[in-house]
Amino acid sequence: MLLNGGGMGGGLHSDVGGNPELAPFQAQLQALNACIIEYGARRGVARHRWLGSSKYVSVSHCDGPSASSVSISVPEELQSRKVAFAMKRSSRSAAWKVLVDKEETSFPDLKQSLQQLAPLLVEKYPEELANAVQRRADSERAQQEYKDAERSRKEAAKNSYTE
Repeated sequence: MLLNGGGMGGGLHSDVGGNPELAPFQAQLQALNACIIEYGARRGVARHRWLGSSKYVSVSHCDGPSASSVSISVPEELQSRKVAFAMKRSSRSAAWKVLVDKEETSFPDLKQSLQQLAPLLVEKYPEELANAVQRRADSERAQQEYKDAERSRKEAAKNSYTE
């Protein structure tokens, strides 16, 4: 997902992270190993495409490839179709930028969503991240085992012929 000129698409270009009313939610999320948090449906760079969903929050961790992210399911009672935002920072110690499209998301709706989603992310994200890391490790191990078995099979086949 691309920001206008280098980040997350579709009009999420107004940084409202300096608003003191958002500070408590940013503080809750500060300790997470996350550098990008995205929520809500928003128009992509190509204005006819939509990105994201109100059914999940996409969270990308700070360590490792930027493409690695996990999705946290949002309970139906916490979902909001009126809100789209992206939170971004350069490292775990950096302050959060809270990017919104001010024409699409009202501040009271943004604040309410962050109030509801921050505790959910603090609770669910560490476990989801650990599961994703474990799945990735299991997949890499299985792939290596397959390659090793295939190499052994080919070597055995080659050596099965008498000269």
